[in-house]
Amino acid sequence: MLFAVFGLPNTTSAVSCKELNTPAKIKSFINESYQSNPLLRKNVSLTLILDACEGKVCRSKSKRAAQKEILRIQKFEKKRRIFAEKGPNAPRCVIHRGGRQFVCSSCGIVSNESCRSFPSDRSTIFPGTNIDSADFAITAKDAKNMSCSKLKNPKFIKIETLIDVKSAENGKTYDKVLSYYDKEKEAPIMINFFADKVLRKVYRFFPKYYVKVGGKWISTVMRVRTTQGNEKKFIFETLTHVQKKNGKLKLYLDLPADPDLKNVPPESLFSTD
Repeated sequence: MLFAVFGLPNTTSAVSCKELNTPAKIKSFINESYQSNPLLRKNVSLTLILDACEGKVCRSKSKRAAQKEILRIQKFEKKRRIFAEKGPNAPRCVIHRGGRQFVCSSCGIVSNESCRSFPSDRSTIFPGTNIDSADFAITAKDAKNMSCSKLKNPKFIKIETLIDVKSAENGKTYDKVLSYYDKEKEAPIMINFFADKVLRKVYRFFPKYYVKVGGKWISTVMRVRTTQGNEKKFIFETLTHVQKKNGKLKLYLDLPADPDLKNVPPESLFSTD
């Protein structure tokens, strides 16, 4: 697989449905909460371990291990770069710049060589996986009704979003999204996508794997399952987690903060000449 990527408010108070009492407020909260996902941030550098599988491969540890990728990901303004440091695609990288996608067959931490240009697919965050930025956009663009409700566990809230399928720009057929949020972190823990009352996809973020980076809660582990009605009966699964080195997460919310990019002009990372 080869890939193309794409603040939470710093507050000690917990959000509640009392504050999220209109669709506009809910939409604003959801959009802000998605910044806890490092893959959706505008300026970021991280190293990610990606494990994706489909069908019977998901039950084979050896086959899954053979497909794992270690990816260095940078995003700056509207430019995106993923360098496959280890795995089946190493040492290739994919760069999105100026409405084009460049696939380079020989890359390093800060270098891109032997690049070819292709039309860009800006929706899919990781081609070859089931992670799609359109899944996060539909609650903001195509929602026709949104509501917040309390749960038995006072730490969490639930938001129900009904999708206007006829006007959806993302090409998906989801008609309902149920999302669950950690009130204190103001960040998602689970997002369920439905079509015709059937569960089609589940994104899970785990509270214990949220960390504070620069005063902001950031998810470091994500699991995405494409389903046929039940989360346990999945046909495709993608697991991601931010790599650690010497006990420190390789996650930086500003490119110059990454030690490997010290004194490297951000624009040069996306050069394909």
